[in-house]
Amino acid sequence: MNRTSIAVALGLALFSATGAMAQPDSSRQAPAAATRTLSLDSAIQMGLRNSKTLKRSQFKIDQAMNRVDQAKDAYLPSAKLSFQYLHALMLTQTVNLPGITAADKPLKLPFDFPAYLGTLAVSEPVFAGNQLKYARQSANLLVQASRLDADKDREDITWVIISSYLNYNKILQNQLIVEQNMEDVQGKLDQITKYEGQGLATQNDVLRFQLQKSQIQLTRIELEDNRKIANYNLNILLGLPDSTEIKLPAVAYRLDEHPAFVDFVQQAETNRRELQDLDYQQKLADINVRKIQDQRLPTVTANMGMYYINPTGKPIPTDHTVLAPLTLGIGASWDIASLYTNKNKVKEASIQRQSLTNDKDDALDEIRKEVHQSYIGYLQSLERIKVLQDAVTQAQENERIMESKFRNNLVNTTDRIDAQTLLYQARVNLELAKSDATIAYYSLLRSTGHIQP
Repeated sequence: MNRTSIAVALGLALFSATGAMAQPDSSRQAPAAATRTLSLDSAIQMGLRNSKTLKRSQFKIDQAMNRVDQAKDAYLPSAKLSFQYLHALMLTQTVNLPGITAADKPLKLPFDFPAYLGTLAVSEPVFAGNQLKYARQSANLLVQASRLDADKDREDITWVIISSYLNYNKILQNQLIVEQNMEDVQGKLDQITKYEGQGLATQNDVLRFQLQKSQIQLTRIELEDNRKIANYNLNILLGLPDSTEIKLPAVAYRLDEHPAFVDFVQQAETNRRELQDLDYQQKLADINVRKIQDQRLPTVTANMGMYYINPTGKPIPTDHTVLAPLTLGIGASWDIASLYTNKNKVKEASIQRQSLTNDKDDALDEIRKEVHQSYIGYLQSLERIKVLQDAVTQAQENERIMESKFRNNLVNTTDRIDAQTLLYQARVNLELAKSDATIAYYSLLRSTGHIQP
């Protein structure tokens, strides 16, 4: 346990001990949770800014950009420096070199022969079969593909925020309708209780309205539990403190859009990240084909070497006892076998490129079907709203008639409550349908690859 953890633990212990000894103070209250009013646009911006997924996507982009730098480094000359100390014991100290006459003296060597040997080698690829160029092109494409993945993650996160926001709004709107219905039921309960006291209604009539009120109270509790869960999840999604109470302004429902199916299909063919990703894969496949083809070309390298030979065994030699030759050269190599062994590798790479073309055609078909399904879903949502608006109007008129008949003892309590329940349910269905239609519209935008809140 580090010092910080120990300090926190001690602080909590002291706080608990103090709280146990102190007398309870009824005037003290727990701090109220912070309230935050968020529009849809501000929620999206906040969620994107605090998204851990997008941060991971940025790490991938940084890694890809580093690979580009590594590909650039391959153009730099390579250099290697080495230095070593050698100590040899000469078992044969007299050497007669070939071609030396008997009159010449043999070469005598000392028994103990120390020496220092150092080398510096520098090489620069002049031509490497275009392999360095292809490596750099591939690295650049990987950067673009990483940014494309980040854009796709951004779209996915935006969609999650929008759907979570609108579903949270559905709960809030449902709560408003429940409260309105509770006020209506409470008013009628007060009225029927008054009638009972006057002998104009039975106790059974009062019990029926009390039962209806209890059912609404249960619905209120369930909705509040759902709201708390949705509020907490939205806090996590947006990066807000867990205790934040989120309030929503009036949501602008997308109910007056007049989309053209052809326009959305064209947008999808332009914006969908899957198609763009396949385009990058095709470009990489083209580079791979050329790379394998150019492996049959020779490579040329320029070399420079410098040597330090000190046979005296002294770290600082005397004059004329050190050899320091400098070499310059150029070398070429050619794998002749690649002329006939690479043809099958080129064929395999070409097949992979053709397979990507087929994959793109399949992806286009799936995207068109997805856009069409989302398009039909949005139109159906609008039609559903029109029907539900008529249903609300009809339910209001039916409730008005039943209220009049109930006051004139033409219908019983059950009929009166059923009419009010139908009105309540029609209102709930209409509000839910508006949110669902808005979600369907954003789903249609998502199918095109570009959500515009």
